[in-house]
Amino acid sequence: MSSLESSFLNLRSRLGAVDRLNPTSADPLYPFVHRPEETAELMRALPRWRARLEEDGWRVHVQSIAEIMWQVIDASGSWETWLEEEPAGSTEDVIGAVRNALSTKSDALGSGIAPAIRDLVSRAEANRLLLLTDAALLHPFFRVRTLEALVHDRVASPTVIFYPGTKVGQFGLRFLGFYAEDPHYQHSGIIGGEA
Repeated sequence: MSSLESSFLNLRSRLGAVDRLNPTSADPLYPFVHRPEETAELMRALPRWRARLEEDGWRVHVQSIAEIMWQVIDASGSWETWLEEEPAGSTEDVIGAVRNALSTKSDALGSGIAPAIRDLVSRAEANRLLLLTDAALLHPFFRVRTLEALVHDRVASPTVIFYPGTKVGQFGLRFLGFYAEDPHYQHSGIIGGEA
């Protein structure tokens, strides 16, 4: 059995223990850690996994983080300007402009990626299960941990973030396998990532 299939069985087991009727339980957030090179295999397995989860009684919603990012970038109205300025700009300038568009500004609380993700994870619907894909595309703008911090205490239904990276020790994670270890994860919901 592949490590992805083993991790998926672990996820199903944990989801089976979720108290779907207890609104006071801890955030049901599950980082599903997989090696970055397994992403294509994971995406091929996702329709099959979705069917199994629906057989378990879940109403599965799959959402691409990349799609949310593009919606935010499109809504910023900056795309055409970036295309015009890109030839003369440095890579750092382009990355900074995109990061700026994705960041929430204090004077525009509805802008940025944070409100879109918070809205998505805070929807309380019976038997809803949210699967967030394409987290690798947060690089080089954010790390997954940044999004998780933004939704802390707002996750209304079980949410799985497919996390491309590696697990270090019990709670440490390395986004994409090359960022420095984030030793402050302290998350009991980590699925997979075993070497």
